[in-house]
Amino acid sequence: MKISFLLCFLSVMLMGCSSTGTVNADTLKYSSWQFVPKDTGAKHEPIRIEFLDAFRVNGFAGCNRFFGQGEVKEGQLFVSDIGMTRKLCDPATNEHEQAFLNMLQIGVRLQHSQNELVLLGDSKWHFKLVKGHFD
Repeated sequence: MKISFLLCFLSVMLMGCSSTGTVNADTLKYSSWQFVPKDTGAKHEPIRIEFLDAFRVNGFAGCNRFFGQGEVKEGQLFVSDIGMTRKLCDPATNEHEQAFLNMLQIGVRLQHSQNELVLLGDSKWHFKLVKGHFD
């Protein structure tokens, strides 16, 4: 009885440790993520972010495609030299897009698990893993 309890306890502890590991460039490289909006009735395409070779970052910010050079320092993601297309969308989408890109430029804390990426800026931005994109 004591052994089975101990094994259950250790397995729960190990599961917790695997989801709270250190986030670095190698952890995110070759992964693709899609924003999970709080409002499920969103009218615009979801934000997507991809981490590529040499930790290049690109994606879709809601209206425009973007790209830049990523870096993870002390658990924060920074994207410098951001470039993007220049389409004009509705004001709400433009505002949402600009908030996302500004957050990437100034740096944002990361939480990462196997299938979820959370960017902790002024609010929490939850992303789910897009499976099969880099497999």
